Amino acid sequence: MKKPHRPDCRTQGRSGFALIELMIGLVIVGVGLTLAVPSFQGMTARNRIATQVNEFLVAVNLARSEASRRGSNVCIRAVGTNSVDQFGDGWQVVDVNNGNCTGHVIRSFSALTGESTLDIVGSKTEIQFSSLGALDSSTPISVDLCHLGQDGRRVHINLVGRSKSHRPDDADSSRRPSCP
Repeated sequence: MKKPHRPDCRTQGRSGFALIELMIGLVIVGVGLTLAVPSFQGMTARNRIATQVNEFLVAVNLARSEASRRGSNVCIRAVGTNSVDQFGDGWQVVDVNNGNCTGHVIRSFSALTGESTLDIVGSKTEIQFSSLGALDSSTPISVDLCHLGQDGRRVHINLVGRSKSHRPDDADSSRRPSCP
């Protein structure tokens, strides 16, 4: 009597991966991640800088518009007293009281994250806007945002009160951030 033909289990519709195929796939994924992670970290740092500059620009524009709306001086002051990282602990937009930035807080901004620093260039300790929304200063004010290992940004505020962010490759060398 003839035995019924049974297909061999080893050759019938094989599915899955062999161990060597799986290891080769893991090596390819590992090499890809090794190349992608550093560039992803750089992108994250650049996005953090852009976000922090934009948040400071929001404060400048808020202070300027509140000064015009209220018809009185408004200023931006640092929350902390850190001389190395002036605005690193955060900043506030406040009413000016008797020529000082000691009035009612209009809005507070949180501290910087990561290894960023935010400082006024020069000897100023606050940024004050007149009732017309212009700087209450005889010279423009610049603020540098720096992040360890990355290109920084300089926020330049002209006498009219308009602000703009500048990169290290700006055509005007006086508007380039001076970051270490």
